[in-house]
Order: sequence, then C-alpha cells, then structure tokens
Amino acid sequence: MIKITELAHKLILEKKDISIAVDMTVGRGMDTLFLAKNANKVYGFDIQQQAIEITQKLLDDNQINNVELIKDNHENIKEYVTEKVDVAIYNLGYLPQGDKDIKTESSSTINSLKSVLEILNFDGLIIIVLYSHNLEEITEVFNYTANLSSDYDVLEIKVLNRTTSPFIISIKKR
Repeated sequence: MIKITELAHKLILEKKDISIAVDMTVGRGMDTLFLAKNANKVYGFDIQQQAIEITQKLLDDNQINNVELIKDNHENIKEYVTEKVDVAIYNLGYLPQGDKDIKTESSSTINSLKSVLEILNFDGLIIIVLYSHNLEEITEVFNYTANLSSDYDVLEIKVLNRTTSPFIISIKKR
C-alpha cells in the first residue's frame, strides 16, 4: 500500500538545497523531523501544546537543533517567518491519538496558504496532505488551489481506487 506521507517526503526530497522549511501542522513531529534533516532551518506551527511538547521531545531524542517550534495558528506565519520559504508542508486534520474535535479549519488553512504563497521562493514547494474526514476543508483547499494563477503548478496526487485514502496537493512556484 502506498503511504501518502512517505510520498510527500519523496516529493520534498526532489528539491535540492532547502534553506528554510515550514511544517505548518507539527502534530506528532514526523514531518518536522524529516524537514530538519533536509533543511538548514525549520519553523513548526501547531495550536496544541501537546503537539509542541511531543515534537520537541522527538527533536531532542534525535539531537536536532535547527527547529523553532511555535504554538500558534499557521495563519499567523508572517508574524514569525521573515525569510523566503523553500518548502512548506501541511498534514491537515487532527493530532493523531489526540482530541479529534481540535482540528485544522478551512478558513485558517486558506489564510495560511495565502501567506505562504507570498513568501514562497521561486521554485518553492508546498505539499498539502488532506484526509477524507474533513470534507469542508478538502473542498475549500481544492477550490482555492485549483484556481491559483499560472505562476504555480498545482498537482493532485491520489490513490483512485481507495476513496478514503489521504491525498496530496502539491504547489510549485514557477
């Protein structure tokens, strides 16, 4: 079976010389750790203290020190990140093994996407992993990204014969 999160990481690995990367939803820290091993500097956002603590422990256990974790909504990215961004990843939904009532919301996700697009470097990459349990967010993100200008290449990557499988939207700035 294809693991969408592994595929997301493979897409990011195609990008060489990643200076600044952002994990827009740190969750349990796996994307943050992956980015930290492949970028000079990583910013990680999450609204839950539990996610920040889990991720910090994972980073400490792996002796990673190039990450700044930020307990705030990802839509406030421009308050913290002043550099141009090479890679951003979203793993939308809720914290695995966490409170399923606390989840990403389409309005803040779209606002953060708008901000990331403004600070994304030429040839920069945004990876968005979406899950079937939040249809409103899927619809909003899909509609927003499908209507981006031709300054961006937008791809949808999905397993067609598994309707509940997560899928990826990839945005590359041209």
